Amino acid sequence: MKELDLHGYYHHKVQDEVENFVLLNSKELPLRIITGKSEFMKNRVCEILDHHKFDYYTPAHNSGEVIVTFDKELMS
Repeated sequence: MKELDLHGYYHHKVQDEVENFVLLNSKELPLRIITGKSEFMKNRVCEILDHHKFDYYTPAHNSGEVIVTFDKELMS
């Protein structure tokens, strides 16, 4: 599974990094985005995924990551 680790990224750079990652790799789902403990970072990632109509979840065993599972636009 491809992953994007956001540790060390500034909050203002997250949008471009996450959008590029999920859009360029949307044919290779699932994808892992590591947000770490930052609630701001996790919320920002989820907002971006919602905007692009991706389904995702946070695993029960690790609340510091988001797994992108499905792109609703591909099915339209």
